[in-house]
Amino acid sequence: MNAQKGFTLIELMIVVAIIGILAAIAIPAYQDYAKKSSENSCLAEVKGFANTVYADINDPNVNSASALAAAASGSKPIGACSDITIDGNVVKGTVKNPRDGKAVAKCDLSANVKCKLDAS
Repeated sequence: MNAQKGFTLIELMIVVAIIGILAAIAIPAYQDYAKKSSENSCLAEVKGFANTVYADINDPNVNSASALAAAASGSKPIGACSDITIDGNVVKGTVKNPRDGKAVAKCDLSANVKCKLDAS
């Protein structure tokens, strides 16, 4: 009597189909997590930069207008944000890989560096 060795073709096809179904569910969820992580990373970059600018503005030895001008023209951290700009008392960073449309991380310097993520 010969014993069966290995798997039949139908058994292998069922396993491949199950793996395909699991991948079809997992990949979109992973992409959403990666984009959410990118948004939070940009928000952290903007928050760190805004804290530095806020400290310079409130330094009694530094003129606040010159501190804002120096921060606007100086080097900025660029990683998860495509660019970081200063508009009045608001530091803005554009997220490179947002979930929906265009997301912007904003930190208001007049409100003790209160930051939020705006999706447009």
